[in-house]
This record gives sequence, structure tokens and C-alpha cells, in this order.
Amino acid sequence: DVHIAPADVGGVPGEWLITGRQVISGRVVLYLHGGGYFFGSPRSHRSVTWRLSRACRAKVLALDYRQPPDWHYPAPLDDSVAAYRALLARGYQPENIIIAGDSAGGNLSLVTMLRLKELGVPLPAAAVLISPWGDLTCSGDSVRDNEALEPMIPVNALRFISASYSRGSDPGSGMLSPVFADLSGLPPLLIQVGSTEVLFSDAERVAVSAREAGVTVTLQVWENMIHVFQALAGWVPESSLAVKEIGAFVEQSVRDAGAPPATVCGGHGYQ
Repeated sequence: DVHIAPADVGGVPGEWLITGRQVISGRVVLYLHGGGYFFGSPRSHRSVTWRLSRACRAKVLALDYRQPPDWHYPAPLDDSVAAYRALLARGYQPENIIIAGDSAGGNLSLVTMLRLKELGVPLPAAAVLISPWGDLTCSGDSVRDNEALEPMIPVNALRFISASYSRGSDPGSGMLSPVFADLSGLPPLLIQVGSTEVLFSDAERVAVSAREAGVTVTLQVWENMIHVFQALAGWVPESSLAVKEIGAFVEQSVRDAGAPPATVCGGHGYQ
């Protein structure tokens, strides 16, 4: 019972997804797909997004942000900020918005919130970071230590797409590598990562940096799970459980943020 419709929010294309009939009115997950800032799309990540809609009882807006080779930094960041501000302009309340993303989308989720903070825009209730790529300099210990254990991300490819995206900019700057940024003032974060990923250190370092900055962080390390293993929910028990954990985190976060009492939306309206 998944309903999908094209979206144009703030001039940025994407798609709306609504799963089932238990969606809470006004609740939305802004989802930023992974793919190394090089490939991927809302369509390629539907195995994650439709399940998030069900688990979070929310509409999901999966953004089709600009990517290399035609575009590079800061085009994806400009798109995600524009879409978030457009959600606010449409009447969505920040305490009912969650930003989520996997891999490069986890990076984009973090830097989007950093840019919103700079601009003085109200931040979302929380963020969900799935296997986030937090360091575009690729300097984390797990890039070396887990290289032979990682079936999804060749390290040389990781360095290539980092250079492609950061073209002309310092990949070590906080707006490209949020492990080096001041994360103070961000909303609660849920970070999920597999223990054998090359990006394991990125997730761990983001969690440490955020906690030191006073941010509430839940870091879940899933033993021997691959990069973005949540896409295998329905086949792998740990993946299904991880998605349920995301749903529980979102429910708690919107309550803590002061969202109004939940009202179930009976239809499949898009806005």
C-alpha cells in the first residue's frame, strides 16, 4: 500500500511516498539519498523510503538533488536547504520534520542543518543518519582497517567521488566534512552503522563530535552489517529491526520537540 507521486518542492524535484493509512498529518521525513554525490536517486532508494514512511508514520519527501558530473558542491546543499525552507513555507512545522539520509545523504543531512543554523532557520525535530559519510578526506581509521571487509564501497572509488564532488573546495572544510564542523545546536541524532563498514569511523567520529558539542546522540553499531543494510529490510532480520528503531526514535523525537497531538491522515494527499 505504497503511494508515490512526483514532487517539486522549492524548485527541487523528487517524489512523495506515503505507506499505509497511519500517516500522521503534518509529519514529514525529508530524505536525502546516498550514492557518493555521484549516482542514486529517489527511485533507487525506495526500498528504504517506503519502509521509513511506514515506520515513522510520515510522508517522505525523497529529494532528487543535483549531482556530479554536471554539478558539484554546493549544488546539493543549495537544493536541500531550498526544499526544507519550502516545506516550512507550505506550513510544515519544524517539530514535525525529520531530516534523514544514507551515506552521502547522511553527510548532506548534517551540512544542511549546519547551513540552516547559519541562516537562523528553525531546525527539524531530529535527524537520522544511516552509514553517514562524514569525512570527505577519507582519513578515518576504518577506511584502512575495514577495506578488505567492505563489499559495497571500494576505497579508491570513495576518494575519486570525493574529488569529483568537492572540486575547487577544501574537502576538509566543515561544510564538506562535518566530522570537522562545530555541531553545537543540532537536534537529536540517530546514527546507524555496520561494524565492518569503511565508513564506520565516520559515524563514530560524528557521534563523538556531536556529543562533545552538547547534542543528544544515539549511536547504534550493528555487528557485521554492510553499508546501508537497512535497504535489506524484509530479508535480513537486523535490517528490519533497524528500521523499527528509526521509527521509535522519530516518534520520541517529535514528542520531545513539542509536536501537536498526532492526528492520523485518512487519505493519501500530497502537498
